[in-house]
Amino acid sequence: MKWMSALPLIALAACTAQPPRAPIVAQGGASCIDLRQVTGRRVLPPSAVLFDVPGPVSYRAELEGRCAARAQVNGSEIVQTETQTTHLCRDDRVRIYDPVEAKATGPRSFPECRIIAITAVPHS
Repeated sequence: MKWMSALPLIALAACTAQPPRAPIVAQGGASCIDLRQVTGRRVLPPSAVLFDVPGPVSYRAELEGRCAARAQVNGSEIVQTETQTTHLCRDDRVRIYDPVEAKATGPRSFPECRIIAITAVPHS
């Protein structure tokens, strides 16, 4: 009988479920991208990576210096994130590499690029 009285409360909880979390969160004053929300990544030479997420904006991660991003851009490059969590934040790192070259040398042979800033970019 107790089970039947709890059923309306369970139904109410299901109807008031929280919407999906926003892809960018504040974490220690730094902007972070929720990697679980990322639908695409592309290099923006000479020193940035654009992360596409659902919604009206994408996020641009500025890389320290040129970090070889321009040299690896050929349309088939891979952007690999180096983070310990599901969020990519300032001071985390990415690797940009050509998959064909990486077969011969391994992805770890390409430099890590440090993220120095993350900014929202509205879709045009």
